[in-house]
Amino acid sequence: MKVTNGIKIAMANKPLCYKTLFSRTLISSILTMACLLLAGIIINDVKASQEYGEFITFIRTSLRNFIVLNDVGNTNFASDLTFHVQAVLNSFKADIGEFFAVILGIVAVIEVAKFITRICDYVVAVNVNEHMSSLRHAKFFSTLVEHFKPAVRYAAYCVVSLFVYNVFIISVSLLIFVTCISSLGTFTLTLIMFFIIFADSFRLMLVGMVPAKMVCENVTASVAFREAFKGLTARTMVERFISYFTMRVLHLVVMGITFLPTFGIAMLITVPLFSVSYVAVRFVDYYTVKIKKYYINYDNIVVPKELRTQEEQLLNQVDIDA
Repeated sequence: MKVTNGIKIAMANKPLCYKTLFSRTLISSILTMACLLLAGIIINDVKASQEYGEFITFIRTSLRNFIVLNDVGNTNFASDLTFHVQAVLNSFKADIGEFFAVILGIVAVIEVAKFITRICDYVVAVNVNEHMSSLRHAKFFSTLVEHFKPAVRYAAYCVVSLFVYNVFIISVSLLIFVTCISSLGTFTLTLIMFFIIFADSFRLMLVGMVPAKMVCENVTASVAFREAFKGLTARTMVERFISYFTMRVLHLVVMGITFLPTFGIAMLITVPLFSVSYVAVRFVDYYTVKIKKYYINYDNIVVPKELRTQEEQLLNQVDIDA
């Protein structure tokens, strides 16, 4: 129900999906270029080394021997390959300080990109709420200007909390890989993916209402994060977890089915649609818990049964004369 209505709301907000696509494409392009420039520092140093040149020469010679069926020339291929790879790694270790500096730079760039993305997500949240409450569709940039301060605070909290949480998830994933790879083989990768989806859904179950609380109740990010944990019953947690887990799995399935046949072009539709859908599901969850009616589109309004009961009681008390 929540997932279905969230996707319907996203599909009814096509202009918002287009704006989300534009913002995410722009941020992703800048992020990719910045990371490539930083990574190029290490790559260029490795390419300039003598060991790398000898490794490339060895690969070309080996391929030529394979093509002309010169088995004698590749008699010691395995040992020679190990030697050259080890030589390249040794030259790489000589610049280990520069390598870590580049890694830190890439991490910093990624976190800045996440920060900007979260600001855009908050703007999407405001627009989704206005659609659900009154079918009003404000302009993206004007909404950003109007809600810039809370958007920045929301983004700051998200970046810090997500960084800590992601470090934990990566650490556990590496532990699972090291522990299970010898016994489970490639199935370990499936297990790790399931764990990541489970952990992310669990996180959203706990703090999924934060943007809805900030937008609808006009509270600060710190208050919204604290109150997101309040009033969580076992039934609410299970329902909420199932909704977010379903969204994550559905997103992966759709991406997997459409990516290769369309050569990635389908991402122009799936990325903005699911980005807005995630936000919409969080607001559907909020409206459901708060027992508030909301619009899906012009012809479809969801009224909780509690409100329908009250309205029916009021109508029954009215004496209409014929």
